[in-house]
Amino acid sequence: MGADKKPGSIVHLGAGALSGITSCVLLQPFDLVKTRLQQTQMQTHARGIGTIANTVQSIVASSGVRGLWRGTLPSLIRNAPGTSLYFYFLNHTKHTCLAIERRLSNDTTRTRLSPTSNMIIGASSRAVAGFLLMPGTILKVQFESSLYKHAGIAGAVQNIWHTSGVRGFFVGAVPTAIRDAPYAGLYLLLYEAIKHQERTIAKQRNVLIPETAVTMVAGVAAGLAASYITQPFDMVKTRMQLRPREYTSVAQSFAKIYNEETIRGFFRGISLRVLRKGVQASLVFTLYEWVLRSTGSREE
Repeated sequence: MGADKKPGSIVHLGAGALSGITSCVLLQPFDLVKTRLQQTQMQTHARGIGTIANTVQSIVASSGVRGLWRGTLPSLIRNAPGTSLYFYFLNHTKHTCLAIERRLSNDTTRTRLSPTSNMIIGASSRAVAGFLLMPGTILKVQFESSLYKHAGIAGAVQNIWHTSGVRGFFVGAVPTAIRDAPYAGLYLLLYEAIKHQERTIAKQRNVLIPETAVTMVAGVAAGLAASYITQPFDMVKTRMQLRPREYTSVAQSFAKIYNEETIRGFFRGISLRVLRKGVQASLVFTLYEWVLRSTGSREE
């Protein structure tokens, strides 16, 4: 980044928004099918109903191929500013942590953050951005679910307000934070470590690897690992947001899912979430870093 912080901040916000919009539109069907799979246990215990193929077939049969993109608008309302804010906070927190580490180590030439710092800034940036955009998350999940038949964004907002008041826009905030903060922390830690390892191996073997390839591989690997570890919290979050009267707290939701569905219940839709998160994380970070390199705003 240059000396002028304002243009740098605008670039980070813009790069985050671009990557968020692109990944949201391309990967919305994965999110939609995952949400439908995670609600099926509440609706039926019939075997085969919750399979990916049956779920996709049901959606296409009732709404056509376009139905797979149901909920794209609320997803954009959440993900575009959400990703933008995440990268904005991430950038500023990185500089703060790096300055602290330089002081503590008495090394003003230090350019890489420690794994612990990467984990902390990833988790804190995601937690703050996620909380601020929680109303968008509620709208997104309800539009993706077949349990709600909102006519539009305005109608959905009115319905949530009349039903639950302000609290209705923040249902599931705790499990969302418990899911997103560890996910983002683990992701950034693994992402930076894998990138560093790739570059080190390439340098040792005197091989030139395009930076885009480095970020894509690191993004997919880190996204797959982090999303699998945090999957149970994603299930709890979805159930609390779709059926708040049945799933009233984090502890009660964990107990209810475990008692009724065993440990396997926490991993409904896991393949879709892991695949989507791996691809999304790779796409988002690759686009984001490409924009920064193109504008000369990234410090290596």
